[in-house]
Amino acid sequence: MAKLFKEISTVFPDEYIHLGGDEVDFSCWKSNPDVKEFVRKQGVWYTYAKLESYYIDKMLDIVSSVNKKSIVWQEVFDNGAELPTDSVVEVWMGNFYEDELRQVTKEGLSAILAAPWYLDYISYGQDWKKYYNVEPLNFLGCESQKNLVLGGEACLWGEFVDSTNLIPRLWPRASAIGERLWSSKNVTDLEDAYSRLVEHRCRMLRRGIAAQPLYVGFCQHEVRNP
Repeated sequence: MAKLFKEISTVFPDEYIHLGGDEVDFSCWKSNPDVKEFVRKQGVWYTYAKLESYYIDKMLDIVSSVNKKSIVWQEVFDNGAELPTDSVVEVWMGNFYEDELRQVTKEGLSAILAAPWYLDYISYGQDWKKYYNVEPLNFLGCESQKNLVLGGEACLWGEFVDSTNLIPRLWPRASAIGERLWSSKNVTDLEDAYSRLVEHRCRMLRRGIAAQPLYVGFCQHEVRNP
């Protein structure tokens, strides 16, 4: 792994490497005799979650050794890994994400918010509104904690998405998230946002991007049957 990350650090100039760490399935480790023996030797209180933290700690040290910083999913933080102070925790679990932001920033760690912006979740109607109404800094914490929230990420995972529906599933819903993250917290008027997003959606159609409609309306660049 050290050789791999050393190569990555020379190929990619980025400051951060995302190490993942979410939804780890321990069944594979539990089926491996060598891993099971390692866990047994650690003592009766040793868990596979602690084994994951042990592994992540090793990865964090390797990333630091090649002068990169780490981004991890929130389970790494929740499971007690010893994160360097320059690490970033990505908060993705939908329930109580505000409290997770509070806990992460209370420890002096930076955070990225993804939890309320999972675009692979679809629902009837204008779901862009719920994305737009999110205020990322709406959690209990002092000003210095709020300053540790670097921004957010709109995620679109591939369980129910492929090349046939990727673009319309993504746009213009992601545009609503983009405006939310780039706007002041007092920019909250949904009607104003709707006007801008409708215009932008039409602009995307003109450019050949198959963005889905936000609601009933008209755009002269819509593809129509002859």
